Amino acid sequence: MLQKLNERIQGVVAWLVIILIAVTFTLFGIDYYMQSHQDSSVQVEVNGQAITKQAFDVSYRRTRQLRDPAQMTATNENQLKKQVIDEMVLNTVSVQAARLHGFEVNAAQADAAIVSIPQFQEDGHFSSDRYQQALNGAFYTPESFQTEVRQGMLLNQQRFAFMGTAFALPSEIKRFVKLYMQTRDYNYLSVPASLFIKQAKVTAAEIGNYYQQHQKEFLSPEKVSIDYIHLSMLAMKSNIKLSDEQIQSYYTENQGNYNTPAQWQVAHILFAIPADVSAEEQQQIKENADKTYQLLQTSPAQFDEKVRTVSDDKISVMNKGVLPWIIAGQSEYDKALIQLTTPGQISPPVKSQHGYEIFKLVAYKPATVKPLADVQTEIQQQVMAELAQAEYARALEQLSDLSYQTPDSLTPVAEALKLNVEHSVPFPRQGGDAQLTKNKQIINAAFSRDVLELGNNSEPVQIDNDGVVVLRVSKHIPSAEKTLEQVKTVIADKIARKKA
Repeated sequence: MLQKLNERIQGVVAWLVIILIAVTFTLFGIDYYMQSHQDSSVQVEVNGQAITKQAFDVSYRRTRQLRDPAQMTATNENQLKKQVIDEMVLNTVSVQAARLHGFEVNAAQADAAIVSIPQFQEDGHFSSDRYQQALNGAFYTPESFQTEVRQGMLLNQQRFAFMGTAFALPSEIKRFVKLYMQTRDYNYLSVPASLFIKQAKVTAAEIGNYYQQHQKEFLSPEKVSIDYIHLSMLAMKSNIKLSDEQIQSYYTENQGNYNTPAQWQVAHILFAIPADVSAEEQQQIKENADKTYQLLQTSPAQFDEKVRTVSDDKISVMNKGVLPWIIAGQSEYDKALIQLTTPGQISPPVKSQHGYEIFKLVAYKPATVKPLADVQTEIQQQVMAELAQAEYARALEQLSDLSYQTPDSLTPVAEALKLNVEHSVPFPRQGGDAQLTKNKQIINAAFSRDVLELGNNSEPVQIDNDGVVVLRVSKHIPSAEKTLEQVKTVIADKIARKKA
């Protein structure tokens, strides 16, 4: 085809046409390449600063992770994407404005803030494990999280600067000062009614008339007194006596409960594996870790230097790579650390969720078993509590059965359980003065139809975490009008105060 085209091309004009076509296609190709290259990496541009598609995708995934997948529809997906990009644009504009006004946060300030975040701490110290775990779960790298923290601190600087300032118009200041500085002077006279109490004469007829008109105000409340049995687990526990043989036997059978596990304090060099790394790149990271380990085998003194220059854990680098104490059975490193017992030992690279790690033993506490003398009191309390709980459960079942089988008496229950039947003074529906008769459950049971009207024993009433009570009414005092003699003093005082 090209040969035929060449044969038909004649003259300068034809060549010019061909050249123009070629240039057009070339420019079109360059333009297409530039646009596609730009489109492939930039999601949106804010005042000349690009928000990349990768950054948008990570932010979107982070936000979507907080939503219920079952509730996400195509419409919701689009709305969420718009919301994420709007927030990223707003954040970018805010950061640009803050820096324009002279606010700034450096990396050291951000690292100090990260170390003090409670979610990254364990036993009051920064935990690299918790830090890495939290970052991985939220699609962060240490660098991207540090950037996020710096931006947040930067925006807070600007926000607090504005919050700490204000302006007011001159007229507002004058009005405030005028109101704030004004004063009031006043005179007053207090006339207490008590000055006239002695002058108020109250006759017997007045008292009698008041009593006749207000008899319903002078009613004695309905009251009951109860008999009850109190089953207490604490009382049972106090009656249990343990022998030395029982304590020794429990200690021997449960010795595993009194182990202090081994503990290691190590420094580490981390070769982090990013989430989106390829297999080849991962292999290269492993080779770097192996080479560093081989070097440390011949020159262990270079460990601190390697921590400073190659470790990806920038937080622990500030402490020469030293991590908080690691307790056996509480981390993924047990198999690697079990061989480290002498300070200065260095482990081969260990594959973890963070990457490849090389550990150097700083200090070691071997596993120990607490001696019986140290845990004897603890064992005694534990055994006594277990025995008391078992005895209490048996007695509670017996209490429920017997009080139901003999509903008209508490005597059979008391004899079977070797408990005393106790008695209360009369108390109203509002409750009495004793701790038991103040209990709402006791009051409800005592004034219930089954107990008050039918004369039955109550069901076991839980009064606290320690025990239960079964009760029955021993005496019922109905509500009644008080006599004039009982209330005349109260009436005379009321009338006198009213006159005064």
